[in-house]
Amino acid sequence: METTAGPVLRHAATLGVAAMLLSGCVPLGEPPETQQPSPGDTAEDVGGGNATDPAYARFYDQELDWEDCERGARCADVEVPLDHAEPDGETLQIRIISSGTGGPDAPHLLINPGGPGSSGYDSVAEDLQYFFTPALLDDYDIVGFDPRGVHRSAPVECLTDEQMDENREQVAEGDEELDDEAAVEQAREDARWLGEQCLEQTGEVLGHVDTASAARDMDIIRAALGEERLNYLGFSYGTHLGVTYAEQHPASVGRFVLDGMMNTALSDHELSLDQAVGFEEALQGYAAWCVEQSDCPVDGEAEDVVDAVAGLFEDVAEEPSEGPDGRTISVSVLVSGFIQPMYFSGGWPMLNQALGAALDEEDFSSFQQWADLAAGREPDGSYGWKSQLAFRAIMCLDHPVSEDSETIEAEYEETVEAAPTFGPYLGHAGIACSEWPFEPVGEPREPQLDEVEEILFIGTTGDPATPVSWAEDMHAMAPTSSLLVYDGEGHLAYRPGNTCVTEIVDSYLLDGALFEGRQDC
Repeated sequence: METTAGPVLRHAATLGVAAMLLSGCVPLGEPPETQQPSPGDTAEDVGGGNATDPAYARFYDQELDWEDCERGARCADVEVPLDHAEPDGETLQIRIISSGTGGPDAPHLLINPGGPGSSGYDSVAEDLQYFFTPALLDDYDIVGFDPRGVHRSAPVECLTDEQMDENREQVAEGDEELDDEAAVEQAREDARWLGEQCLEQTGEVLGHVDTASAARDMDIIRAALGEERLNYLGFSYGTHLGVTYAEQHPASVGRFVLDGMMNTALSDHELSLDQAVGFEEALQGYAAWCVEQSDCPVDGEAEDVVDAVAGLFEDVAEEPSEGPDGRTISVSVLVSGFIQPMYFSGGWPMLNQALGAALDEEDFSSFQQWADLAAGREPDGSYGWKSQLAFRAIMCLDHPVSEDSETIEAEYEETVEAAPTFGPYLGHAGIACSEWPFEPVGEPREPQLDEVEEILFIGTTGDPATPVSWAEDMHAMAPTSSLLVYDGEGHLAYRPGNTCVTEIVDSYLLDGALFEGRQDC
């Protein structure tokens, strides 16, 4: 396949691949104007935001109406302003869930699993034993929440289930007969249509799902829980949310652990570029492991495995496959599915089997299933939660993008050169966000954490989604931080069984014991 700009620009307007993880075409006129705070503004900069501000008193003084919900947990809604610059205006309900572990007097530990777009509610309701150690569950009440725009909290809604299927299956390579200018215009038209759908279905909240606003919601949650300081465990994108909260409310920071650091100083393109390189390096790690296994589907050296994967992507880009249920398996679906088991080294044996079936039998069903899982598609064709739509809405508000076609093409070429296997298929946010109904309110910036007494950053050497260099750079920019680097493969380090990391993190969260500087394990 020829890796020209045209096809990938078309593909950038779809929802086929989101590495971070990520009806009717009727013009709606100008979207409503919104006054949004900047990420580094304090609460006072936006007309309030703490218990001493009269405009915020009703939010900080609210009492939660707890009710029983799944698996013995308790749930409640927390009222927050729609626009934190106008606390007397409309409000939103943020859904939270309390694990009920640790006893009635246990301190609360707020968590966010990442995304953006992932549900903290689901993490507590369904995955407590996977995410948290027994020691943490014994001593903490784990509280999950769906940030604004996510699942149960004024969710971003855009497409029907059928439209989601069509969008994910869209074939990028179908544009090869178009010149670059035509391909760009088609991509912009697709992105414009999606933005209009999201605005029509979601309403005004679509312009207020930025990270700075979500972080301000977290402080209202803290007060509603009766905590003087917020204890927090954030993963992946949840680290960006945690850093933003710490900047806004340094005096309210309790024990903060941020695992899988995002680098807040990087542009959208730099984030995407580093991720593409991260997955390229993860592929090389998998390939080196594969050739040492008896069931490796490719004979030869590690570079032969990489070449086989690249060739597979190219073949499907030129001629999409058909899944067992008749749906199209485009290269977008294939790459999205291929990425999923690369998030953890335990997925490599499954990847061997799936790659073998694809190479030997042209059977791509495993990759389709993994892509469906990542997109939230159920076996019956319904989508439980379309997190990729929230991903786009939040990222477009948080990050300015390059909008002119010449810059976008140059950034695309840079990505392809640095990550030749994955780069051609990861798209470019410049097209997707340039046509979004709202202008971005965030910008790349170094973390301002001088007033925070202590905070723990974690990075993993083989993490493809949040490269360890991001954690190292953030640590260098935040002198009061401590940095734990885990030497291992996969996305994120804190999980039951990984005692090298959990013993250090639990010691901090439970006893307040934290080392200074950097520590490797």
